[in-house]
Amino acid sequence: MSNFNLLCEPIKNGIVTKLGWRNLTPVQELSFPEIISGKNAIILAPTAGGKTEAAFLPVLNVVYTENLEPISIIYVSPIKALLNNQEERLKKLSSFVYSGVFKWHGDVESSEKKKFYKNPSQILMITPESLEVILMSQKIDKKKLFENIRFIVIDEIHAFADSERGIHLMAVVERIQSFSKFDIQRIGLSATVGNPHEILKWMQGSSSREGIVISPPREKKPKKIEIKYVDETKDDFQKEIAKRIFGKKALFFSNSRTAAEELKLLIERSGIDCHVHHSSINKYFREIAEEKFKLGNNTAIIATSTLELGIDIGDLDIVLQLDSPNSVSSFLQRLGRTGRRENSIAHFVFFPTNKEKLVLSIAILNLAIRGWVEDVFLVKKAYDILFQQILAITLSTLGTDLESIYKLFKNVYSFSEITQEDFMSLVKYMLENKYLMFERGKIYIDAETEKKFGGRNFITLYSSFDTNKEFTVKYKNRPIGSLERWFVNALGDNFQFVLAGRCWQTDKIDYDRYIIHVTEAEYARPPKWMSEGGFVSFELAQEYLNVLTSNEAFNFLNKTELDLLNEIRYEARSFGLEKDKIIIEENKDDYIFYTYAGNRVNYTLATALSLINSFYDIVGVNWKGFKLRCRDKEFKINLDIISEEINKIRTNPDYFDKEKIKELIERVPDIATSKFQRYLPQELRRKQLFDYIYDIEKTKEFVKENQIKMLKIYY
Repeated sequence: MSNFNLLCEPIKNGIVTKLGWRNLTPVQELSFPEIISGKNAIILAPTAGGKTEAAFLPVLNVVYTENLEPISIIYVSPIKALLNNQEERLKKLSSFVYSGVFKWHGDVESSEKKKFYKNPSQILMITPESLEVILMSQKIDKKKLFENIRFIVIDEIHAFADSERGIHLMAVVERIQSFSKFDIQRIGLSATVGNPHEILKWMQGSSSREGIVISPPREKKPKKIEIKYVDETKDDFQKEIAKRIFGKKALFFSNSRTAAEELKLLIERSGIDCHVHHSSINKYFREIAEEKFKLGNNTAIIATSTLELGIDIGDLDIVLQLDSPNSVSSFLQRLGRTGRRENSIAHFVFFPTNKEKLVLSIAILNLAIRGWVEDVFLVKKAYDILFQQILAITLSTLGTDLESIYKLFKNVYSFSEITQEDFMSLVKYMLENKYLMFERGKIYIDAETEKKFGGRNFITLYSSFDTNKEFTVKYKNRPIGSLERWFVNALGDNFQFVLAGRCWQTDKIDYDRYIIHVTEAEYARPPKWMSEGGFVSFELAQEYLNVLTSNEAFNFLNKTELDLLNEIRYEARSFGLEKDKIIIEENKDDYIFYTYAGNRVNYTLATALSLINSFYDIVGVNWKGFKLRCRDKEFKINLDIISEEINKIRTNPDYFDKEKIKELIERVPDIATSKFQRYLPQELRRKQLFDYIYDIEKTKEFVKENQIKMLKIYY
């Protein structure tokens, strides 16, 4: 018997008459009884697998049968575009039980928000930043607004979980929980991840409800996946792209905004209607691109990760990828955008443009075929977001006591390894540096804090993520998009550039208001944006090495790509690369390590080895390896000492003792990972970076399973 029968009559009627469904999807069949019974849940299903209905139909069933008062449901999205995309969908579902929906973000008029306060809807659609605005407001009665919250539904929870925005969201959820009369039921919607049970624990927080991961078996639909090596400088690249997308609807992913703009200019030469979509394009033009794409054929949309999330752009015939993503999870998310129509085949094409990207594409596809996907990395010492939240709560309450703050946040997963001693150390630092002041047993915002965080509105505190100061580009006074400040300053007052797929000439630059007025141009080159690639996992880096060192003739490769792979393998073997070996190349002043162990293992191993000699610097750490360089060649140690140290890590289970960890904390690379990191005391900043950058257990495992192989360069 179908779990359709668990639903109330109005919802069953809506499913039949308004949705026209004949049956439920597997994820819906599994989700309905669990959510109706009151469990917190992580719901896993590919894009367009029916996750939204799997969550909202049983939630609305509870709203109706228990006659809950509004607001009873908060729906949280990582981006405004997804809120816009889901608005009509949620309105249709909520209409089954005569409930309303209100979408709240920065573009919504304040007059509409005031109406909402007076007459709230059953569902509030919102981003974490807008929730923070509400919580920080001293004019809003938060108890009255949030006391009936019964559910929080978090869309694309995997996108939140591995970033500071997710940590911020979980802290905000605990603050909302403090106002609600219910134990708020938490539901996360996600694509495939490697550690869903840990994400469930991360989401649970203070909730005492039972938790469950809902993951139906994957449908074994046919897929067509190609890897086509191309040379960007030759006409063949344009021909290979056109051959696959002419007359179809194609989504083309690029790893950078610059490459997306370049691809747009290339593809439209083939007579294909082409649009570009990335974060530096004004939302008006992004939405136009989405709508034109939905309606067209013989059309392509070129995007960065902005379209990796579940924004609906209609049915696709093919997804293409310039080079390769840096993770299996990203590949699966992008693959899931195609093959949705009944009897259609998911079609995905990698277009690697260099040898490394060819091998990486093969490694990603190998792991995906085996069913492996990365874990989402979850921090447990997020001092930076704790800093922001202490200020936010203190501001919103006009003073509060430390015990209540510590009690409120002790259940936030990402604060779980912050001791009370470290908490008090952070508060003491904030008092000494005049972020806070202490009077009559309570802490208050110090007057100096207003100067640091945006005046009376404290605009800097609303958002947990950092944005570079950018120039707004305007044509006939209409915003087109933005350029980063460093790029504008580097080129001066007169230059041409491509943005939103069109060529522009600067007309006037207003440096005070950060506005560039432009006219149309006939030719230009895409601008440059700064972007940071994420860490490559240990498993993906090791699979890359497996591909290089094996003789397997992968049946998904064409002859051209297989021949090239064999050339790359020949070069790797000639160099001396081997599986299960740590290759150390000795040069005059340094040692180069080839490990293929991922970024975190390489940072851990490199820093541990650098402690042998105070004259050693760590250079060029990446997912493939690192370099130990000696500042004074008179103090360069020989390989035997390095080998001995690696052997200690291999054989001594207590190698990473308290003293060693203290040294690693002292030497942790000062990588900028978040907006509020710079406000932390040095000791806590280093502790947080230690948690993020190092992986001691995986390093011990790697060293135990790999032997040293020495290569010496003779001069």
